[in-house]
Amino acid sequence: MNPGEEAELVRRAAGDDLAAFAALVRVHEAPLRRYLARLAGDEGDDLAQETLLAAWRALGQWRGEGNFGGWLRAIATRRFLDRRRRRRPQTQALAGLDVAAPCDGRDRRIAIDRALARLPERERAVALLLFAEGHSHSEAAAILAVPLGTLKSIAARARLALIPLLEGVAP
Repeated sequence: MNPGEEAELVRRAAGDDLAAFAALVRVHEAPLRRYLARLAGDEGDDLAQETLLAAWRALGQWRGEGNFGGWLRAIATRRFLDRRRRRRPQTQALAGLDVAAPCDGRDRRIAIDRALARLPERERAVALLLFAEGHSHSEAAAILAVPLGTLKSIAARARLALIPLLEGVAP
């Protein structure tokens, strides 16, 4: 879908056109769910539903800057971080796993996801946006609503934390 078509769908959806919103969901739901599954684990599906509902309610606030998928990720990430702040202190289920053990190709993704799960929430979100989804630093900063310099600092911390966790994981 090109940006003009997407903007038109958002405009129509903001005017309570359910079919237009459904078209947006068809395009963006699967990537949003993949992002949230890696960011939030078992909570990903719930967060995806909350995100889509929040997006429906806030469609009039989308300014058309960037892409709609990035806007959805921003909503999702804020909801994820808000949930985590309300639950502190809570340990992560995967925190004690040894992700540095050598693995074959099919286990690589699992090892990467386990390593990501050991990162603090902000670092995990930045690592997913930059390293897994291929967003630029500027795009990730906009999605997370943080200054570019802050985003780069978080990315550097995430990278430094991931290196020892992923040593020995087959490429």
